[in-house]
Amino acid sequence: MIIDIILNIVFLFVDGIIYIFRQFGTVSENSDIVAGINEISSYLSPLNDILPIDTIVAILVFELIFEGLYLTYKLIRWGYTKVPLIN
Repeated sequence: MIIDIILNIVFLFVDGIIYIFRQFGTVSENSDIVAGINEISSYLSPLNDILPIDTIVAILVFELIFEGLYLTYKLIRWGYTKVPLIN
């Protein structure tokens, strides 16, 4: 019961964020940005055989997501302890 309520709150929060971003409309890609990404990938492709760059980038992204979630957890815990009458 409590988990259902928590999941509903999380889903409503995510739906609210998605609704806000849907109001902006579509985003057009700049051709210079796409050309730059293609050029970088052509330089990194030979190095990927020696050093798994895509795996390193995936690990860094996972680490950033984990650290962001941990910081959010610590901020929520800090706010929880600042509320009067809650120990």
